[in-house]
Amino acid sequence: MENQNTVKALPVYVYRSPRLEDCTNGGVSASSDRLLLICEDGYVDAKTDDPTLLRLIKREFGGGTYLHAEPVNPDRGEKVIGPMFGGNYVSTSDSRFPSDYPIPVHDRYETREQYDLLSR
Repeated sequence: MENQNTVKALPVYVYRSPRLEDCTNGGVSASSDRLLLICEDGYVDAKTDDPTLLRLIKREFGGGTYLHAEPVNPDRGEKVIGPMFGGNYVSTSDSRFPSDYPIPVHDRYETREQYDLLSR
């Protein structure tokens, strides 16, 4: 019997550039090589408060569909702007993965001051 505090998830792996420093501002994909993506076909029972748990977001625009993953439980602290793309992707060779290409991870959060400074 599945607990209501668990979801089905698929293990995914983080792809990042070895030449760049952390561009996520401390996001979950900066510190983990393996994350969990909520997926109907998932085979891992993940707790809903797991900090490595991602959800898939689908957006329709420009005549196409854009996919990205974002943390279910971000550790925002004082960070209030986001989530936004931090430079890392997730994927897996598992055929249950919901995309034919790696999915960007939107796990960067910034304070208003950081956002204003970096957006000039």
